[in-house]
Amino acid sequence: MRIIFKVLALTIFLNLLQSPPILGRTDDPLQRTLEYKGETRHYYIWLPKDYNADKTYWLLVAVHGGGGHARTNSKAISMRKTADEVNLPCIIISPKFNTKDKQVSRFPILGEGDFLKAVVKTVRKEFQLYEKILLMGKSMGGQFAHRFAFENPEIIQACAPSAAGTWTTPDGKLLIERYGVVNDPEMFLSNPDNAQKIPERLYNLFDTRTARIAGRPAQKGAVKIPFLVMCGTLDTRFDIAKRFVASLQKAGYSVETAWPRTPHTSSDEKFDAEFEKFPRMAVLFFKKHIKNER
Repeated sequence: MRIIFKVLALTIFLNLLQSPPILGRTDDPLQRTLEYKGETRHYYIWLPKDYNADKTYWLLVAVHGGGGHARTNSKAISMRKTADEVNLPCIIISPKFNTKDKQVSRFPILGEGDFLKAVVKTVRKEFQLYEKILLMGKSMGGQFAHRFAFENPEIIQACAPSAAGTWTTPDGKLLIERYGVVNDPEMFLSNPDNAQKIPERLYNLFDTRTARIAGRPAQKGAVKIPFLVMCGTLDTRFDIAKRFVASLQKAGYSVETAWPRTPHTSSDEKFDAEFEKFPRMAVLFFKKHIKNER
């Protein structure tokens, strides 16, 4: 009898080792890889606490910042907790975007937009998902999110970008942190002397790839996408966030705002509650904009 029990226990243990994990915990997401253009790329998945394989979910894409990492994406982790709390039926993913050549992530049409599409296509093979996606990102992720939405309105249900260092308005103007409005992005970015007018970490905007597409206007149909634009009131990017909101309103977009009292980043605990407003407000915004689309 003992031998039979041991054999049974060993069989169950081996089956567990061979089977992929069912649930991605809040602090321990599922890791997946994708062969993309000759490279092994990674993305991470946070499933609902009551995940049901027979149920259809919204795919919520959380784009990390230039100094962040997909696996430890704090916005994805916080949104998972809030989504479970308020019953937003979503699966959250955070792909590992290119942070070495940040231009391809700031401006997704230069490459990382197609990577996200490949990830979404792959995730659809594993889970039952609604046709459109929910998209959010902060900092570099905010730059990616709003431009990807403008370029691909047919697959975006709602978009919540925040604290971007640059924005492209619906009519193709460029907004740059600590500088303001650039009416002719191609001309401005084609002149390297202008680099001295903007923050040093944005100097790599000045290349021929970016100059050609930085002023690309929103595609037809993008005006139907609801936006939630967020930025900390102590962030040096606050001014251009407000200008971006004004450009959306002028173009007829549905836009909401949230302005927590935060700098761009801080390790000071006094800002913790305010920083938590970014992912929480995004989840509540997304829940509001899926009600009639299930």
